[in-house]
Amino acid sequence: MNLHKFNDFKKNFQPSKWTKYFLIFSAALIFIGAIMLATLGFNLGMDFTGGNIVKIQSSATISTEQYNVIVNESREILQQQGLTLAQSQIEGESGEQAVTIQYQNKDGVSASEMEEINNAIVASLTTAFPDYTVINAESKSATASTELLTNALIAIVVALVFIMIYIIFRFELLSGVAALITLFHDVLIMCACVLIFRIEINSSFVAAVITILGYSINNTIIVFDRVRENLKLPSLEHLSNKEIADLSIKQTLNRTLNTSITTILAIFLLALIGVPQMTEFVVPILIGLLAGTYAAIFISAPLWATMMSKNSKFGIRQRAKEKAKKIQDEEEVVETSATPVNE
Repeated sequence: MNLHKFNDFKKNFQPSKWTKYFLIFSAALIFIGAIMLATLGFNLGMDFTGGNIVKIQSSATISTEQYNVIVNESREILQQQGLTLAQSQIEGESGEQAVTIQYQNKDGVSASEMEEINNAIVASLTTAFPDYTVINAESKSATASTELLTNALIAIVVALVFIMIYIIFRFELLSGVAALITLFHDVLIMCACVLIFRIEINSSFVAAVITILGYSINNTIIVFDRVRENLKLPSLEHLSNKEIADLSIKQTLNRTLNTSITTILAIFLLALIGVPQMTEFVVPILIGLLAGTYAAIFISAPLWATMMSKNSKFGIRQRAKEKAKKIQDEEEVVETSATPVNE
C-alpha cells in the first residue's frame, strides 16, 4: 500500500464501525481462556510452584552428544521419582561447563519428603555420572512461591490504580474508566493466550504484564489527548462523540502504527533468536502488544464515545446547548454595554 492509498484509506476509515467485531473476537478469546483456566489452570513454573535446580558440572567442555546423554538419563531418574524434567541447559564458558536440570516439586508432598526425594535424585545422578560433580544448586519451597504470587498480584493492582488516578486527573472520569477497561482487556487477552498455548509462567510473566500496562496506556493517552483537543475546537462542535472519537483515532493512526510495529518487530526478533528461557517473557509481551494496538484503535475511544453518549451530561446536544447559551450571554453583555444610559 503506497502513501496515497494509505491516506485515502485513513480518510474514509471509521474505527467505531469495527469495534463490535473486535469486541466479539476478544470476548471469544477471553471465554476460551476462562474455560482453560477452570479446567487446566495456568502452566505455573518453578517460581510459583516451587522446585529444584541440579547442576551436573564438568571440568571440560560438554559436547552436544554428552549433553543429550545427560538430559536423557536425568529425565529417566526424575521419572522414577514421579517427576518431570521442566528445563535443561548448558551453562558456563568452554573449558568448564555444567548442565542444569530443573524440575518442579511433587504435588501433595511435604517439604521434608521433597528434601529426601532431592537427595535421592542427586545420589542417582552422582552414580550415573561418576566423572561429573553433581550438586543441588537451588531449592525453592511452595511457601516462598505463594508469597511471590501474592506480591505479584499486589504489584499489578497498584499499577492499575495509579494509572487510573493519572488518567482521571489528566482527562476526566469516563476517559479513566475507558482506559482502565482497555488495560484489563489487554491483560486478559495476554492471559487467555498464555492459557491456550500453555506457556509456562514465572516471575518474568509479572514483569511482562506490568510492561504491557505501561505500553498500552501510552497509546491510549495519545488518543484521548487528541480527543480532548478536538472537543475544544469550535469548528468541530457539530460532530457527535462517536465522530470525535473516529477523527481523533485517524489523526493519531500514523503514530500508533509506527510505534507499535517497530516495537512488535523488535520483540518478535528477540523471541525468534533469543534463548529459550526468554520465551516466557517475550511471547506474552508480543501478544500484549498486538492486543494493545488494536484496542487503542478500535476499542478505547469508541468505548469512551459510547459512555459519553449514554450520559446526557456529556452528550453532544448538551455541549451544543452550553455553547449556544454562552454565545447568547456574550451577546447580551455586548448589547447592555452598547445601550446609552439616560441621565
